[in-house]
Amino acid sequence: MVGFAGDIDWVQWENAVEVAKEQNKPIFFLIHKTWCGACSSLKREFKSSQNTKDLVELSKKFVMVNVEDDGEPEDDKYAPDGGYIPRILFLDSNGSPLSTNNEKRYKNNKYFYPLVPQIIDAMARAQKEWTEVSGKNTESSSVKKDEKKKEEKKEKKEKEEKKEKKEDKKKDDKEKKEKKEDKKEEKKGKDSKKKSKKDEL
Repeated sequence: MVGFAGDIDWVQWENAVEVAKEQNKPIFFLIHKTWCGACSSLKREFKSSQNTKDLVELSKKFVMVNVEDDGEPEDDKYAPDGGYIPRILFLDSNGSPLSTNNEKRYKNNKYFYPLVPQIIDAMARAQKEWTEVSGKNTESSSVKKDEKKKEEKKEKKEKEEKKEKKEDKKKDDKEKKEKKEDKKEEKKGKDSKKKSKKDEL
């Protein structure tokens, strides 16, 4: 991390995704090597550029990560167009690369940014992309929650209806039983009266 703007709040790569999720921010991911000449040039650019203050200010909207040498992750998704260095990728809060790149200036090395103004421009674009992507995810999540609530409501209603039908059937069965018993009692009473009349005769 030495050489890349000490006043930036750099975060360890292994903690980046967790921090990004907690803070709901995209990740700025710089990959470089100690032996790399172009990386040394980028460090000098960070120190000398009159735009570095703007970069530092913009960095507050990102989880800032830079890895060097063996700290680079082996996953190929962090080297989408080759393992050249230095390269800067912008990731979502799950650690997956966003599409923001520097292809207009470097067609064969889309994630190469040798100048601070180029990095600032990409950060602004990445921030916009992140807002759109996270907004869609939030919207999708909200729709899923609404659908789940509707499904739960439907299931609850169906259960209540089944319960009501069961109780109604129970009630009907009870009434039928009572009527049957009443009829038996009524018949018994009639038979008893007939017997009494016969006895009197």
